[in-house]
Amino acid sequence: MNIFALSGFINGIAALIFGGFVYLKNRKKLENKLFVLLNLAIAIWAINYGFWQMAIDKTIALFFIRLLMVGAIFIPVSLLHFILKFLGLDQKKKRILILNYLIALFLFIFNFTPLIVRNVRSILYFPFWPEGGILFHFFIFWFFTTIIYVIYLLIGSFYKSKGYKREQIKYLILASVIGLGGGVTNYPLWYGVLLPPYGNFLVFLYPFILFYAITHYRLMNIRVVVGRAAIYLFSFLSVIGISFSLIFLNNRLVHPISFNVLGPLIIIIAVLLFQFFFRFFEKLASRYFYYTFYSYQKVLTDLGEKLTQILDLKKLGSLIVDTLIKTMQLDRSVVLTREESGHYAILRNIGFKEENGISLVKDNFLTKYLEKTKKPLVYEELSLIQRDSVFKEEKKSLSKLQENMKRIEANLCLPLFREDKIIGIIVLGKKISGDPYSQEDLELLTALSAQASVALNNAQLYAKVQDLSQNLQEKIGQQTKELKEAYQKVNKAYQIEKKAHQELKKLDEAKDQFIMATQHHMRTPLTIMKGYVSMLLEGDYGKINKEARKRLVFLQQSIEKLITLVNEFLDISQFRVGKGVLNLKEVKIEDLIREIIKELKWEAEDKGLYIKMKKLKISPVVKADRSKLKEAIYNIIDNGIKYTKKGGITISLKIENYKLKIAIHDTGIGMTKEEIKTLFSETFERGKEAKKVYALGRGIGLYIASNIIKAHRGKIWAESPGEGKGSTFYIELPVK
Repeated sequence: MNIFALSGFINGIAALIFGGFVYLKNRKKLENKLFVLLNLAIAIWAINYGFWQMAIDKTIALFFIRLLMVGAIFIPVSLLHFILKFLGLDQKKKRILILNYLIALFLFIFNFTPLIVRNVRSILYFPFWPEGGILFHFFIFWFFTTIIYVIYLLIGSFYKSKGYKREQIKYLILASVIGLGGGVTNYPLWYGVLLPPYGNFLVFLYPFILFYAITHYRLMNIRVVVGRAAIYLFSFLSVIGISFSLIFLNNRLVHPISFNVLGPLIIIIAVLLFQFFFRFFEKLASRYFYYTFYSYQKVLTDLGEKLTQILDLKKLGSLIVDTLIKTMQLDRSVVLTREESGHYAILRNIGFKEENGISLVKDNFLTKYLEKTKKPLVYEELSLIQRDSVFKEEKKSLSKLQENMKRIEANLCLPLFREDKIIGIIVLGKKISGDPYSQEDLELLTALSAQASVALNNAQLYAKVQDLSQNLQEKIGQQTKELKEAYQKVNKAYQIEKKAHQELKKLDEAKDQFIMATQHHMRTPLTIMKGYVSMLLEGDYGKINKEARKRLVFLQQSIEKLITLVNEFLDISQFRVGKGVLNLKEVKIEDLIREIIKELKWEAEDKGLYIKMKKLKISPVVKADRSKLKEAIYNIIDNGIKYTKKGGITISLKIENYKLKIAIHDTGIGMTKEEIKTLFSETFERGKEAKKVYALGRGIGLYIASNIIKAHRGKIWAESPGEGKGSTFYIELPVK
């Protein structure tokens, strides 16, 4: 076997192993599938390259050359598709991608004809070097054009990206230039240029460079798969070793057992021992190498169930810290809670010195930074974040934070949010194994932080309610005594009663806050239920029969309706306690209404109704919270469709006195004057005719719409000539 054949086999095996690991990490993710396709193309090219170099016959050599060209044809297009998906450009560059697949298909069709590989000849020390046909020149042009275009896209994204994404792209560029650059050194000899393809030995560096990026910069995140593969490998080798030992000992017996008997017996023993060895090596890795194999969904589910049962702050802090340390094999962790004053307090601490845990938040920089980024801050990424920062003060603060995290051995800061405000921070130390935090770790921590935030908020509100209730009882008792003593002093009694009323009002507000938090908390189990039903329908737990699928679809629809109902009541609770916070931005009303019409068009057409909008010459722009304003207008148009049997909905826009007037007219059941009076009230009452037409309605949508419009300093009202004569809803908003 010559060195070129050896290089081909090494390159092919490396590509297959590396591609297999990535595929095992996530078999459903398109990005992983495309990476496997790329490595498969490289493996086809490389392995057939090895067989070609070993050929001793012209016909055999030509056969393997044409086989390796199959891999060469699909390397550029699979690389292009993978890079476009990785950069998030696959939809934007869809036409270019389709064109490249068509070119690859065209070349593949003619690959086994003399149009691409015409013949072989002797050149240098290669007895069977290929000669290109007419289409080979087109292939070379397309190959280099595609590779150059891929590198151009990567370089462009490199300068636009920051942090870990930038480092990942850097190593993709390096792998593409070195790995594929080494492979193209084979082509000069096709044109008679006496340059040996020594660069072919560089192709195997492609997976090794990417493996370095995986272990240091979370590229495609297959660390856990590699670890688990090692456990399987050691378990398999142990079983093989015992099997061969049994065969060896049997051969040493005076009367050896027949292999017809021994063979099946060894297979049974191997099957029974495999699970034993697997568990043994898994525990060994966990105990001595601190390698963890946790189920993402299981940790979320278990913690979610426990969080719903705890309202005591100290118990909650202990549960969060203990779960994280056990699940991720950490050396330390602390939960900090933020008070209304902005100061932090330690809720639960394992491993950190008390003053060290608080030192991170003594200044306000970490809090502001986490509120701005809304994602975990990893110590390893701080150098990259400093490099990409354009502000001197921010760089200085980041450098100070990095030094402090290094001093106290903190590796990750995980923010806990209530709406957009931080209510706490979980600070984690390093893994006992010394491994960095993987992308899967960060995804798990982000999901856990969402659950922990809701639970922490609930516990804080509950504690507040308890304190207020206890204080109120004490104050009421004291004030009652004062009232008896000052019975004749009416004015003083009135002031005391007024204070008691204010305290009761605070308690009522705290109660509303607690109710709203409880509704928030209902989302977690509903979301988990929705996820499991979706996984069942997608076949993650095996095939299901038609009847079961029918029931599961019905259950999925019921959960969706329940989630919608919870969201509606949550909106109502937010407006009741004054939490209807608006994120105001410029909104083009015509675009917003056109989007709503598109979403409701199928429902209208299903009932045989039209839905149209009269356009203005000038597109009006308002300052509004786009999502909430869309919800309000959507509810009104949706109501029109539900309570209209014939005709349709017409939306018109008009600008009067620096105000935008939106009129939504339907040809539906109409309303009486009495029904209009209570239309937007929180009693959620609907007219008799409305209940007949649409029995499932709750009357909540118009109340929510009314509160949203009022929050935008606007007006909403309805008019109708009477029953059966249609209705018109008006919305008036200030124009920017």
